[in-house]
Amino acid sequence: MTTYKNITVYCGSHFGNDGAFASLAARLGEALGKGGFHMIYGGGTVGLMGLAADAAMAAGGRVTGIIPRVFIEKEQAHRGITELLEVPDMVTRKQTLIESGDAFIVLPGGIGTLEELADTFSHYRIYAAPGSRPPILIANIDGIYDPLKVLFQNWLALGFIEKEDLSSIHFCSSLEEIMKILEK
Repeated sequence: MTTYKNITVYCGSHFGNDGAFASLAARLGEALGKGGFHMIYGGGTVGLMGLAADAAMAAGGRVTGIIPRVFIEKEQAHRGITELLEVPDMVTRKQTLIESGDAFIVLPGGIGTLEELADTFSHYRIYAAPGSRPPILIANIDGIYDPLKVLFQNWLALGFIEKEDLSSIHFCSSLEEIMKILEK
């Protein structure tokens, strides 16, 4: 049986225009906090990331933020979490987030969230055998990631990725589905 303790969460620094996104971020943070998971994220106070971190803290959870100097200078660093690690740049942030997670959750977000997902997927595709890759749980709330699912299938059909490359990718349509995988 696998136990996932350190959960890296990628999500938007905006709220999006669908209330389901903010609701999921808050409910996920609460579930991680109550479930005894260690939430690791981008370290900001803004958007979905701030909501998830606040909810995890309010539920008694442990939260670590990894934030580059550029966002500290913009006064977006979350000083009310368990631990805030200041790093020099985005490259170091992503590397630290990848190295810190036992499992990864991708909430709704924009290009930065997509970049984090791509870096994580690529890292484990290169450096880990298919059976030893951590789960990457994509929160496909209200179909936000349906185009990504189609893109992955297109890459598979055209021979740019192998079926086993997708074995650790899980498109989840609910918080319950995410938590079921984490609690295996």
